[in-house]
Amino acid sequence: MSNSLVDVHSQPYVAAPPLEPGSLLQVALRIVQTLLDLLVVLIRSVPLWFELVMEIFAPPKPKNVGGQTALVTGGANGIGRAIATELAREGCNVVLVDLDGENGERVAAELRRYNVNTVAYKFDVADYDEVRELHRQVERDIGPVDILVNNAGVLPFLTQDENLPSQIRRMMDVNVLGQFWTVEQFLPSMIRRRKGHIVAIGSASAYTPVGWMRNYVTSKYAVRGFMEALDEELHLIGQADFVKTTTVFPFVVNTRKQLMDKMNRTPGVSTMPKFSPEETAKTVVKAICHNQRKVVVPDAIKAWQLSYYEHIPIKIRRMMDSVLMKGRPIVLD
Repeated sequence: MSNSLVDVHSQPYVAAPPLEPGSLLQVALRIVQTLLDLLVVLIRSVPLWFELVMEIFAPPKPKNVGGQTALVTGGANGIGRAIATELAREGCNVVLVDLDGENGERVAAELRRYNVNTVAYKFDVADYDEVRELHRQVERDIGPVDILVNNAGVLPFLTQDENLPSQIRRMMDVNVLGQFWTVEQFLPSMIRRRKGHIVAIGSASAYTPVGWMRNYVTSKYAVRGFMEALDEELHLIGQADFVKTTTVFPFVVNTRKQLMDKMNRTPGVSTMPKFSPEETAKTVVKAICHNQRKVVVPDAIKAWQLSYYEHIPIKIRRMMDSVLMKGRPIVLD
């Protein structure tokens, strides 16, 4: 019988055998075993907590990324361009991938002043076949990629047509599947070489969802889940010490003019804190050099602090939003 996901789900549904209730003795044994497991966890966590505390007072030396090859999707403009520039300053050879091929070439030429190798490719990360071809060309022209920065994304513009099926599909294809495809292509080499770092540019909205942006927010929750699962998978296959992951959760970044103009006229969004691409890039590269799993822009806020927002009672959360955001977001024509 085929184990293909499609084949299995195309077959008639057959229910699993009903669960048999356990005896009182079995239940008691499970409870005892759980308590013993928790005791082991408590004991084994003591040295780990001590290690974490020591890192606060004596942080490990940042890794040197000079000479490594970094691939940045969406690298021709905005955050991607700023990250590429910051990586070049650190001595990385930079591969730019963007649909804006003309500006990609221009940025690549600018980065050569840092005495690094740079090359620009025009590919659509949402297209699996194009990403396969990208991987083939990069391996041929540059060699293996050490740092993969998944930055390419479709931004929300708070307009009604964002809910058209074609618009939703494009957003999901770029923001979510684009990351699936690049990781699928570039991760195996990292695992073979026991060396690599995968970065995803997510959004603070993956912790603090904003109304009227449900499509975009959904895509960023997906990125958050994808990176969490990827990091766990690397641990399970014994690669977590060699291939690192970083997920970045920026608030609003001052990038595309059309988006900023729309946001600045939108009640409930216009008052949100905004940060420059350069500030964001510095935070991203610092996180790479320090092997941070999660980082927020601004980095004064920590991801674990954002996670508390999810557990605040909904009435209090909405009251906080109305005060902090000075209004309720509306869709503009």
